[in-house]
Amino acid sequence: MRIASPKNEAFEPNMTPMIDIVFLLMTFFIMVINFSQAESNEAVHLPDSELAQPPETPPSDPMTVQVDADENIYLGSARCWLDPASVLPGSRPLVEVLNEELTLKKTMSEIRPEDITLIIRADADASVGFVQRVIQACQSVGIITYTLRAKHGGGGFTGSPEDEGGFQPL
Repeated sequence: MRIASPKNEAFEPNMTPMIDIVFLLMTFFIMVINFSQAESNEAVHLPDSELAQPPETPPSDPMTVQVDADENIYLGSARCWLDPASVLPGSRPLVEVLNEELTLKKTMSEIRPEDITLIIRADADASVGFVQRVIQACQSVGIITYTLRAKHGGGGFTGSPEDEGGFQPL
């Protein structure tokens, strides 16, 4: 569409403001997306609990440890172990991986181990004793705050990570 200007010259309307608005909207939606699915492991099936509730506020400095039914431990993309007898190819000691993560967080943003909230996503079939040993290993490097994740509801619940609730230790 051509519009005549006062000088009778034809010109195209400027689309720059529209493009700016589109980019602002894209930036807004990218910043608002919930990335909690990125930290979930498909092999971990959380236990059901009627007491589980989503956290009121997200932890400020979270670190997620996942334990599957075969008692394999994952910290981020690293596969970890507690006992030297259970070493699998490509896995590393949990305490060693935790120390590296803590060192990285400390150098990048001066976060201390006491500031980190450890989120434990343990499979419903993982033994409670093994999960307790994982917590003790994390406490040995200075992490003192942790949350256990569970799904809210009874059997047959197929929720998303946003439906996960947490239990805070007493």
